[in-house]
Amino acid sequence: MTPRILSSSKAEIVERPRRVPNADFFVPSGMVDLMVDHAEAGLSENVEVLGLIVGRFYRDADGVYAVAERVISVPTVGDEFSVAICESGQPELVDAMDDLAEGEAVVGWYHSHLGIGCFMSDTDVRTQDGLFGGECGFAVVVDPVKGELAFFDSNPGEPMPARTIIME
Repeated sequence: MTPRILSSSKAEIVERPRRVPNADFFVPSGMVDLMVDHAEAGLSENVEVLGLIVGRFYRDADGVYAVAERVISVPTVGDEFSVAICESGQPELVDAMDDLAEGEAVVGWYHSHLGIGCFMSDTDVRTQDGLFGGECGFAVVVDPVKGELAFFDSNPGEPMPARTIIME
């Protein structure tokens, strides 16, 4: 099976009105729990963590928005200030990407900061720009030390707080 390259395999964007006007990112509360649990597991080892957020993009009269459906987490290597997918986790990530259902796409990514708060560092901004290139996409930052969680959009060079709805 030949792996797909993210930028070459865009899911079709379906027309569908959003449930809440002016919201751009809809995330199930169970997914928030998974991201926080992953960050807390990393904290117990004093390392940052990361994962991808899979979902679907939709379009309505106000533009493109995303609905998150699940997360993909893979083995990482890092410390309390940085994180990367480790070499042994790369095949697992490629397999997960190849297994995306029709219409599914990577709509975001998440990572943790340990005790420094939720913001987008210069490295985070470069990652966000590289993943989404200014198109619709989201970053989630979890700080399990401070008990904080923040969502950011893909405004090129300067991601802004995303208008997010956490769904029950």
